[in-house]
Amino acid sequence: MKALVIHGFGSSPEKINWLTGPLKSLNLEIITPTYRDFEDGLHKINELIQSANDNFIVAGHSMGGTIALLAASTLNKVACAISVSGPTDRLAQIRWLLAGEPGSIRRRTYEELMKIDSKQVTEEFLMRTSPINYLRPSLPPILLIHGTNDELVNIQQVESYYEKARSLGNVIELIRIEGMSHTPRGKDIRVIARAIEDFIHKYCINF
Repeated sequence: MKALVIHGFGSSPEKINWLTGPLKSLNLEIITPTYRDFEDGLHKINELIQSANDNFIVAGHSMGGTIALLAASTLNKVACAISVSGPTDRLAQIRWLLAGEPGSIRRRTYEELMKIDSKQVTEEFLMRTSPINYLRPSLPPILLIHGTNDELVNIQQVESYYEKARSLGNVIELIRIEGMSHTPRGKDIRVIARAIEDFIHKYCINF
């Protein structure tokens, strides 16, 4: 069993030690690929999983969390998926960012995303790469972790994903962390570590 851990847009593996740490503590082999944009990230994860003989725990933060959820819905060899602060409806996400006040972090993030390949911000591409559109019964177990003060990803879209996945009979947990923003800090990191370890012991690996 290996773990694929995916950073967010514009981030790096070094900035998500809080996510790799709990997985390393379980003696899993960790792979932390880098990527340029959503399409590149999704391609790399698909390639890594399809070319391996192992099963994977796939975990990600922000855009990386979205990629993890897509992998769980579309690929074999995914034992379970963990998404922290990850958008589940990418079209709704772009609209949410656009609605931010000029100069706000929401609007600035929207402007950064608009600088990438134009085909990746079309309505068709965003819908085609939205995890909520791939929900079906019998998905691998999924853990969603989201802060109530996330300034970049509205928790309501994550709650909608959770409710729909659960209604289809999937094993899914949603951990709402009171006061956490988009990127965890301090005590949030300890809560996340405990949630991940508990989830993996319960659903992903038999120790």
